Amino acid sequence: MNQLKFSDDRKHAQGQFSTLHFGLDIEIHAIEGNWDKGKPPVGTGKEPGRPAYDVFGAGRSGAVKLGAAWLKTIQNGPNAGKQFLTMSLDDPSFPSALNLSAFESNAAGVFDLKWERPRQATQNAA
Repeated sequence: MNQLKFSDDRKHAQGQFSTLHFGLDIEIHAIEGNWDKGKPPVGTGKEPGRPAYDVFGAGRSGAVKLGAAWLKTIQNGPNAGKQFLTMSLDDPSFPSALNLSAFESNAAGVFDLKWERPRQATQNAA
């Protein structure tokens, strides 16, 4: 399953992201210098702020940094006030960058990973 499982202090997580042709073991580690008094930085809808985590993948010779994760708060709708993660991951072995979001599931400390394709600009046919 495409999930992350956080430690009790929310400073570390492990999980996996898989598609039909691709699988990736992920580790997330807090960027301690960006945390304030044990709390991660939280971005807004307009300003992402500082990343809360570094994201690593399992490489041939150990962990390889793939990107970062930002903690944000849902602003509208029935889930307003809940926090989620956005991640941008890239590696030369990827066909293109991965844009992932992670939303807390019903199980405490477990986040479901969702992927997004970059939006294409619409062209005017006029």
